[in-house]
Amino acid sequence: MKQSTIYLALAGTAALVVAVMLTVADIVLRTATTLTVEGLTDIVTLCTMIGAMLAIPYGFATDSHVSIDVFTSRMPERAQRWLRLLAACLGAAFLAGVFWFSTRQALTELSYGDRSQSIGIPMIWYWLPLLAGVAIAAAVNLWLVVRILRGRDQR
Repeated sequence: MKQSTIYLALAGTAALVVAVMLTVADIVLRTATTLTVEGLTDIVTLCTMIGAMLAIPYGFATDSHVSIDVFTSRMPERAQRWLRLLAACLGAAFLAGVFWFSTRQALTELSYGDRSQSIGIPMIWYWLPLLAGVAIAAAVNLWLVVRILRGRDQR
């Protein structure tokens, strides 16, 4: 599971690199000429959605999200394990809910045929990275639940 999420995070990073490169190109073009990158805002927004949402599952798989463990680090190992289990269960449930409601909204926007303002990218393309990232992050949390229950969690 960790290996798969690494590839997703790298794809997300590539999308962010594209956003940065296009932004730099736009700045250079505007400075040197009267040209601009058409639809830059739409493209950068899409790349940012892809970058952020594909990196989130990796954060769960590697336990690298920001956490405050001032109190939990002093608890017995068994209590820490149960708290990790609770966090993974709550994370999976929350992400499943986000997926459910986001899917409904994405389908609504798809049925309306909504498009981005400047170059007309179908809005569903903005929803797909969110849906994929949230679904995969929920699956990673379920994987963590199984690992914790089997005593193979990463700590």
